[in-house]
Amino acid sequence: MANIGYIQINRYCNNQCHFCSNPSNWNNITYERWIELIDDFIEKKYAWIIFTGWEPTLSPDLSKWIEYSTSKNIDCRIISNWMQCSNIEYVQKLKDSWLSLIHFSLYSYIPDIHDFLTNTPGSYKKLLKSIQNALKLWIRVQLNSVINKYNQNHLDKTTKFLVKNFPQINHFVWNNLDPLMMRKTDIALSTLPDFKIAWESIVKAMTFLEQTWRTFRVERLPLCFMRWFEYASTETRKIVKNEERIVHFLDNRETIRQTGNYFIHDKLPECKECDLNSICAGIYERETYYNYVKVTSQKLTLKEKQKIIDFIKWD
Repeated sequence: MANIGYIQINRYCNNQCHFCSNPSNWNNITYERWIELIDDFIEKKYAWIIFTGWEPTLSPDLSKWIEYSTSKNIDCRIISNWMQCSNIEYVQKLKDSWLSLIHFSLYSYIPDIHDFLTNTPGSYKKLLKSIQNALKLWIRVQLNSVINKYNQNHLDKTTKFLVKNFPQINHFVWNNLDPLMMRKTDIALSTLPDFKIAWESIVKAMTFLEQTWRTFRVERLPLCFMRWFEYASTETRKIVKNEERIVHFLDNRETIRQTGNYFIHDKLPECKECDLNSICAGIYERETYYNYVKVTSQKLTLKEKQKIIDFIKWD
């Protein structure tokens, strides 16, 4: 099992992404609280810790926490827009703290679309420079992207663009948009994706990555939109492997331990007839936001389904 811990460092950012699921409240975590949380993850024998927030690189204590985690032999990584990392001296500071892996967030290979979604002119250009800096210093880079209306038809092209320009990147993560926690502005709500269009694009992306021996994960996408790639579903993997994760928020949610049923979302009548139902998460926030999504029952033999489960357990 690979249990993962998430800790929010702060809740402010140098981007203003329209669909941000953790809007600013200007909170910071204290150094003492941070140490306490890391020690708790170590005691629980978690596989690694992900430092997140709104933008963790804006914290002056980030390098201290990286050093502490690595000194305790627990792997740590950061999810970030990495605007700060366009400065190679800053990246070198993180490297000197023994940071070995960075998750960058890129939404589109088209500059205007990425900058629109981040609501920050010039963010695309800085992000590409940040990726170059990290790879130049031999820090592993993985790519995160939020599936939304403005990139849903070219997820594959963005993936191929990244592989062509940064062939060292070997892992990609797509997160379907979280409408529950994001801002409720007209622009934010306009970013809700069409699952069918996104599916057509993301299948091309996953096929390309599989053919080039790269790995990938997808979150909040029902398995009927991931046929033949079910093993890459974040929720399905946690259901099959009985994994958990703990997230420490800097808001009224505080600490949430996510296990078992947490990874099961809303189901439709068609889901009951689907042979993947027991390992599929369903549709996240269907009743309120994704009520326009239609699913299709999948028919598999017991042997075919067991093959998916066995592969996930082995992987």
